[in-house]
Amino acid sequence: MAPAGGIEAGYAALHYGADAVYLGLRRFSARADAENFDLEELDRVTAYAHSLKPARRVFVALNTLMLQHEVAEVVDLIAAVADIGVDALIVQDLGIYRIAHKHFPRLRLHASTQMAIHNLEGAQVLRDMGFARVTLARELTLDEIREIAADAGVETEFFAHGALCYSYSGLCLFSSLTVGRSGNRGRCAYMCRDRFRLPDGSGSGSFAFSMKDLAVPDEIEELRASGVSSLKIEGRKKSPLYVAATVNYYRKLLDGTLPAGERRACEADIQTIFSRPWTNLHLRNRLNPQVIDVEFVGHRGTPVGRVERVLRTDGKSWLRFKTDRPVERHDGLQVDVPGMDKPFGFGVDMLRMPAGSHRERAGRIFMAPAGSTVEVALPPDSPRIPENAVVYCSSSQDTKRRYPYARPKPGSFRRRHALHIALHVRKDSLEAVAEDADGGRASETIAGPFSPARDAHATETAARKAFDKTGDTRFSLHKLDVDNPDRLFVPVSALNDLRRNVLAQLDKGIAGRFDRHVAAVQQAVSADAPRKAENKSEPRWSLKTDRFEHLAAFQLDDWESVNEVVLAIERIPPKKLLGELDALAAIIGRDRIRLALPMITRSHERAFLQEQLGALRSAGWTRWEAANPSAWRFLGSEFKDLSADWSIYVMNATAARQVLDMGASRVTLSPEDGIENLRALLGACGALATVVVYQDTPLFIADNCVRANLDGACPGPGRCKSEPLSMESSHGDHVIALDRGCRTVVIGELALGWGAQIPQLVAAGARSFRADFLYRTYEPRAVAEIWRTLRAGRAVPRTHVGNFDRGLM
Repeated sequence: MAPAGGIEAGYAALHYGADAVYLGLRRFSARADAENFDLEELDRVTAYAHSLKPARRVFVALNTLMLQHEVAEVVDLIAAVADIGVDALIVQDLGIYRIAHKHFPRLRLHASTQMAIHNLEGAQVLRDMGFARVTLARELTLDEIREIAADAGVETEFFAHGALCYSYSGLCLFSSLTVGRSGNRGRCAYMCRDRFRLPDGSGSGSFAFSMKDLAVPDEIEELRASGVSSLKIEGRKKSPLYVAATVNYYRKLLDGTLPAGERRACEADIQTIFSRPWTNLHLRNRLNPQVIDVEFVGHRGTPVGRVERVLRTDGKSWLRFKTDRPVERHDGLQVDVPGMDKPFGFGVDMLRMPAGSHRERAGRIFMAPAGSTVEVALPPDSPRIPENAVVYCSSSQDTKRRYPYARPKPGSFRRRHALHIALHVRKDSLEAVAEDADGGRASETIAGPFSPARDAHATETAARKAFDKTGDTRFSLHKLDVDNPDRLFVPVSALNDLRRNVLAQLDKGIAGRFDRHVAAVQQAVSADAPRKAENKSEPRWSLKTDRFEHLAAFQLDDWESVNEVVLAIERIPPKKLLGELDALAAIIGRDRIRLALPMITRSHERAFLQEQLGALRSAGWTRWEAANPSAWRFLGSEFKDLSADWSIYVMNATAARQVLDMGASRVTLSPEDGIENLRALLGACGALATVVVYQDTPLFIADNCVRANLDGACPGPGRCKSEPLSMESSHGDHVIALDRGCRTVVIGELALGWGAQIPQLVAAGARSFRADFLYRTYEPRAVAEIWRTLRAGRAVPRTHVGNFDRGLM
């Protein structure tokens, strides 16, 4: 499956063999900055894809989180997409899922990688919800992919090539909480591509979180054998040329039609168009430390040689190197220069062969063949370029010429309703009765008289020709029956008038049916609100922590103000966990304790979680919190009370209703939300929604070790430096990277704090608040003081408010 950031990229993908393309609309796409499609373009590319032999498929990515005021707009879009006849809708938001699943049942649903499905249990939950396909998290190993593909009972999809997020997709809040550009809204500011400095100077100025590009040509056969249903190329912000070259490469690899000698040339083509260094990520090694490019960021190119020297002649500086591939004027070259964020790039404006090398061709040239020693004029402001530095070709005219693609004639493809038309010719009237495949029916009559024809067959021929002229309407003639028992003649002008009139009637009928259906769906969705519990006058307060010792300084008054403690059970051995729970229950009682399942449970962590759950069930614990869809499968039907954490995203009342209908007693609103949307949600959900008012929000959650990334190798368990890493970005953002068992969680130096905003939230309808003390190690006295400050409705010092005032872009 190939990306189509715009219609030209879609045509390129189909030309070079993509079985399907996925694309976004101008709104609600996880690549909001891509060109994207309007509905007319979507109609054109869908009809074109379906016309090919074999037919190709078109999937629409409506894979962002939907705010409450956007629900009606999303209903309109889903209706239009379904009417066009696309092959699937790719979604992240459970509200969008609910609308499509309930009201557009013929529209096939795919789960976006933004849903962070990373285990068998999560895929099985989505299967039971009616998803036809699940796009798996990129972090998985081949063994994990095999397990899910074999046992999930749902189609699986896996990324094979393209850019990588540092965090699990859908769980990155760095851009959102730092600059207000939410990755969950398609507006990521790519904070992971920034330089980060360590206070002690080690790793100073490194791109600690800038991932290499995923590329798995060597694993293609194993991925095919794994049972995965689809391999996906990332790149909706890439050019049609990039899409063409990448699809061509993987199509030939899959088909076994790529000769060994051509493979390197195809790879070089891709790399000249756009490429960072390549990695197979964790397919073969869950702890692979070679996934980050710590020195440079951005497009690199394909290596073509090394700098022999920089010389100055003719008033210019010339870079000399021996090229491994042809180079010509207007190509682009790059060289890694220490101290620069990106490779130094320049165009080949002047190219020459040095004296002494191919003497017969020395001097200015337009193109040099592979194996030539060449000199390229450098721009006047060039930095000092070190000898022996790698020279990369970052743009190739030859590559651009090598990937032409077919485009259909404008206006030749759109979705058309096949018509059956019955034409009745009588002496005093001419009637056309038209029916479409969806049951639409229209008739039109023109008054006669009509006289006998000299050639009755000519009348039928003229009628067929007239009704074939459907032009740019939404119709095509499938069948025409001509009933002309008196062998009468009908003027062509009458036939054309009849066609225009009956098609106009049909068109009006289709539009009316569509509008009535959309209006009915809008009304049903508006009525599909959570069954809001009556708001109590006194707010309910809960506290979440991953360490029992955080609560050691709580006094009796503090405990009396705690309605619930949510304990994150991740990484706590069962025996210790049971002991801590008994101690906590002795203070506040069992009915005020809830147990939070992990957000991430990879296959190697499953047995430990199941051991925990078995011990907890045996001890009679029945109140849980889910942070990922997999929790429903891990718990089965054996939960008395289940709440949903913020990572089960609820940014609209429809999503809230969906989560509650799945058995949750309460939802938790997202820490990246803003007050305007929170007001709308709280008005709909009231006490059913918990608002987190203090939290070390995870900005990144990544299944790789930042320390190993910086060092280039994992030192091993016995020598692992697992202490927190304080880091500062080039823009002055201060963060802390925490090691959580070879998983990196990055939090801000300042916590999210909405203490001073509590009165606004209460006025909006909030009746359930929570304070989180996770990830960071707190002094017990600090926890107690923060708790008391929040309960008093005051601002906690050294906190930030995130998007509370500015809202989400």
